[in-house]
Amino acid sequence: MLERRNRRQRFLIVVLVLVCILLVTVYSRESENGFLHRLQRFSMDVISPLQKGMSKVLSPVRNGIGFLVDLGRARGERDRLKEEVRQLEQRVHELEDMRRENETLRGMLAVKEAYPELEFLVVEVIGASPDAWEQTIIIGAGYDDGLEEYMAVLSEDGSLVGRIITCTAQSSVVQLITDEKSAVGARLQRNAEMGILRGEGGGAVHLELLNLEADVRTGDVVVTSGMGGTCPAGIPIGTVTEIGEKQADLSVGIVIQPRASMTRLDRVMVVVSPKPTKAPGVAEGGSGI
Repeated sequence: MLERRNRRQRFLIVVLVLVCILLVTVYSRESENGFLHRLQRFSMDVISPLQKGMSKVLSPVRNGIGFLVDLGRARGERDRLKEEVRQLEQRVHELEDMRRENETLRGMLAVKEAYPELEFLVVEVIGASPDAWEQTIIIGAGYDDGLEEYMAVLSEDGSLVGRIITCTAQSSVVQLITDEKSAVGARLQRNAEMGILRGEGGGAVHLELLNLEADVRTGDVVVTSGMGGTCPAGIPIGTVTEIGEKQADLSVGIVIQPRASMTRLDRVMVVVSPKPTKAPGVAEGGSGI
């Protein structure tokens, strides 16, 4: 029975093929007014209105599908553009970091060229004192790196930051010049009048001149004097921003704005040579000069 069904299907296929060939042959040989041509035109006249109607009915559906397809493409394009913007922003940040790094290295190189007699070690700042009463930072180098107590510490632009007061094998504590226990030998750059720079805590420092009648003016630059044997002479400290009235003890309150930003120290330069000649001398109300 299965064999009979297969033979029947093969027979039908052969018949259909022969009919198709016959119709194609007749259609190609007959004139424009032939039966098959007229039948073709009739079928087109019947079907065309149906096609137009179906086209109108299905047009919103096609438009809706097209809208959904376009929306999916737009979302994909939006996500792609967002990713490109993110990558570009990341690249901009990287370039900005590289620019700052380049400026920092140039600044440090300029400091080394300005003080050929000094040898520096560039060290990362790894922490700061959590005590609001202390103005100190922690740097990531110590005895193992050749550092010692009382070595002077400069900012990236060569301004005085402070000096090392505690050294361990791999880290050191730096007392900032703004610490109220800090006292550093200083002088006015304009006329070389000597004094002591004392910290007041909270980021402020003041200068006590040895000559109470010294000529001091707002805007005068203050540098290290080299007194005490810990800080090399001529290191920039800051500028005079305020000159007070003489007090009962004849002292004059001279406020100094440090040149280094004590709250934005990422790296510092430690003066490793020449080494401090001695511990700073104890001064009244301070840790030394």
